[in-house]
Amino acid sequence: MTYNTSEIMKTAWKNTRVMMKVMGYWPRDLRKVFAVQLKAAWKAAKKATGKAVRTAKEIGFQIMRLECKDTLQVSDFKKLDDLRAAHRAAFDREATQTKVAA
Repeated sequence: MTYNTSEIMKTAWKNTRVMMKVMGYWPRDLRKVFAVQLKAAWKAAKKATGKAVRTAKEIGFQIMRLECKDTLQVSDFKKLDDLRAAHRAAFDREATQTKVAA
């Protein structure tokens, strides 16, 4: 998996400039603000690529693995809801891609 590090850095710097101006941070706080924005940019990039790559079959396996656990935590139920929504979206996306290709 490769990430566009240039875009991540540009996004982090853009958000840092906005936060510095809007929130009125002192120049000495630049490193702290940039660190937070860089982490947020990386998280967004990883989340975007993770959702775009998964197929309906892969998501189905993740759902099955969660449903087969002996005990489910509250976070597991939230994860199941998110996975089921992603599964429906991936299934619909793949169905439309198949129709277009045919």
